[in-house]
Amino acid sequence: MADGPSGPTPSQLSAALDPQERESAQAVVKSAAEEPYPDWAAPSREAAVEATAALSLAHGDVEHKKATEQRKSILDSLVRTILSQNTTDKTSAVAFARLKEGLPTWSQVLDAKEGVAEELVRCGGLAEVKMERVRAILRDDRVRTDGEPSLEWLHERDDAEVKRVLTSFKGVGPKTVACVMMFTMGRAEFPVDTHVLHIAKKLNWLPADASREQAYEHLNRRVPNECKLDLHILLVEHGKCCAKCAKNGKLQKKESAVDACPLVGL
Repeated sequence: MADGPSGPTPSQLSAALDPQERESAQAVVKSAAEEPYPDWAAPSREAAVEATAALSLAHGDVEHKKATEQRKSILDSLVRTILSQNTTDKTSAVAFARLKEGLPTWSQVLDAKEGVAEELVRCGGLAEVKMERVRAILRDDRVRTDGEPSLEWLHERDDAEVKRVLTSFKGVGPKTVACVMMFTMGRAEFPVDTHVLHIAKKLNWLPADASREQAYEHLNRRVPNECKLDLHILLVEHGKCCAKCAKNGKLQKKESAVDACPLVGL
């Protein structure tokens, strides 16, 4: 095997967390083993595959989106997802692009004068909160493993450890972790955002009162691994383009609106 940074050891990982953080991270991993709706059979494997095929016909393939996300480093993907919180994908993409253009390396983000990074991501909202969390991650000993901040060593760790590490960072929840793991790390994860949650309930894949966290635990088990990535991307796209499936009926992409919902009757 090639020589190179191997990341922190398990004991270093544990030491990097204070007792409260360790308890929180352990709770997340423990909860991941619990199925909130063991008697809820939907979606079946066939239903998930059928929905993926129907949405693909309506919205086209997702190869460009997949290729774009998979080119990012884990740290880039994590920060990009943090910047997407409480705003649209389009706006957060602009915020991330401005941050990378103004401060191309993560060391430069750390070394920048107060307020510089915040101004670069201001368009995405909550700039101070988001950048405070980003800088806390960049200063973490597990991230500053060998010069330039990096989390690439997580590629060598199993899913449970990846989740344990990422959820220990303030402001990083199950959806953010699942997005990073699915898009950038190629892991079999099924993130649940607003669009996925809303449409899954309409399809009766979830109880009406399911929370996003409960939806993730259930759907991550029920959706076949081979279509998780495509189905997630397509459900998010569909939620922006279909008046029947958009939350509150508001379209985010009117220019791509579909005339007939391909999920009707599924």
